[in-house]
Amino acid sequence: MNPTTLVVQRMRPLALAALALAALTTTAALAQTSVPTPQSVAPNYRPPQQATFNTASPSGLHFVAPHAGTWDFYITLGGLFSGNTNMSARNVRVDTNTFLDGRIKMKFDDSFTFGFGVGYNITEQLSVHGQFSFSSPDYDATFYPDRPVNDNQGNPIPAYRIRGSADISTGDLALRYDILPGKIRPYVQGSIGFMYIDTGIPNGQSYWVWDGGNWGWGGWGGWGGWYSATPTVTHTYFTLGATAGLNYYFTDRVFGGVSYTFNWANTPSKWMLNQRLGVSVGWNF
Repeated sequence: MNPTTLVVQRMRPLALAALALAALTTTAALAQTSVPTPQSVAPNYRPPQQATFNTASPSGLHFVAPHAGTWDFYITLGGLFSGNTNMSARNVRVDTNTFLDGRIKMKFDDSFTFGFGVGYNITEQLSVHGQFSFSSPDYDATFYPDRPVNDNQGNPIPAYRIRGSADISTGDLALRYDILPGKIRPYVQGSIGFMYIDTGIPNGQSYWVWDGGNWGWGGWGGWGGWYSATPTVTHTYFTLGATAGLNYYFTDRVFGGVSYTFNWANTPSKWMLNQRLGVSVGWNF
């Protein structure tokens, strides 16, 4: 055996041992090192979740804009269906120089009504509202004087027929509850308020009024003048109301609705039932 072969044979075990040691070291290092994950880099990381629809909501897709602490403003158009009523009247002018006390039986025609309302949403479903409406129904009335007067032939006149147009204004303070808190919101509400009726029936002597002109920027804005005024039979009644309705949100803030109201006016003779059908458009802000 030559010297070169002997050296190679002696170095082979050392080389094998060195390779084995290197392999063990690499394996240990790999065992201690893991692939980085989002959690290891950012401990608060949460993987994205698949979006789902809230089908368990009472109204399907739940309305995204919260209502609590917001305001509503809306305009209402519709119809007024007034009941009949009796009202007292003083100094009703039946001719130029004759004024009588008595009672008036009113029968109102159905009429167009206009109104508006403002509401504050206390919670997502509970709100308080102030509502006002205006209408001018025609009427067919009969005036029964306390003391009959005679006509030109000396015959007593027991009653006078009157036809005209009245102005009716209402105001209500209402508490509303939305049954469903979604895009479609049916609701019920109760209210207290007033009804003001101006019959237009003269109950006094006409008089002249001076309007005095009006003061504007740079001096008098008008010449002023006299005009004739006549007092009329008016009454204001306490009212109770109940409403059922439904609002639909076209966007997060714009909505439309329909409602039906039963309103009872406390007249001296009876509770006068009035009904209103309304269609509204409004804004939530």
